[in-house]
Amino acid sequence: MAVTTARKITGYSDISEQVASEKSIYKEVVRQDVLVNSDATSMKVYVNELSTIATYVPGTGVAQSADGSAYVTVSNLTEDALNEILDGFTVETAPADMVVSRMVAGMETRGESNDTKVFTGMIANGTELIAAAEDKPVLATVYSDILALKGALDTAKAPKTGRKLIINSEMENLLLHVDSKIILDTNRGDKIQTEGFVGRLLGFDVFSTELLPEGTNMIALQMRGYAAKEIFKVEPRLQNLDGSGTFIGDSAIQDRVAFIHGSIRPTFIQVNNGAA
Repeated sequence: MAVTTARKITGYSDISEQVASEKSIYKEVVRQDVLVNSDATSMKVYVNELSTIATYVPGTGVAQSADGSAYVTVSNLTEDALNEILDGFTVETAPADMVVSRMVAGMETRGESNDTKVFTGMIANGTELIAAAEDKPVLATVYSDILALKGALDTAKAPKTGRKLIINSEMENLLLHVDSKIILDTNRGDKIQTEGFVGRLLGFDVFSTELLPEGTNMIALQMRGYAAKEIFKVEPRLQNLDGSGTFIGDSAIQDRVAFIHGSIRPTFIQVNNGAA
């Protein structure tokens, strides 16, 4: 007879938030102020548009205008799960808390997976400023290429605050090269802890990652351009497998997570796909 007893892993939310903040970039670069539906299959994002201002004429007044703001529904859903068997003897004799360490390892893997999904979505549903047929940034042009991305966001009227630049390691090396003459500001009052944080440049928080798809050099965006949310549908637990007829004295660490993400304002996401 299968055993159904399970023990919730306490403190998972704090651990999850810490791991995601340190090992994953997506939470630093997208909107998360969203409304998720009850079964976690879609989310709504409020898109706030600027108001219409008209000239007032005394005695005549001014025509009324409608509020162009609205909720946008995003239904790009994927679910993933952790279901890792832990040997009972190893769990009991390991020098550290093996259950927590394996949970953290699973969260790190999920963070990488979510980053990859978000970057792929940004490229597919953003705006390609530099196409693959154009030249890839080199030491002499990397600064001007980032200026072009900034200019495209300016033209799209993206807010100056909340701008992010995601680059691959090759672009990072160009920026950090002594001959680039580029100075990255690394002073941040809120002390970004994310592993890939490089510094600030031209109003961007700059993040480096190995997870950008092949052929993409940089993604520049304002946070309102993309939204993402991770929701636990089954909270992390240690499932007892003893008495299942197959596993003797073993357990499994399990969870199930829904991940919803999508582009909200394509012009607020500018992509450099230039290739040499």
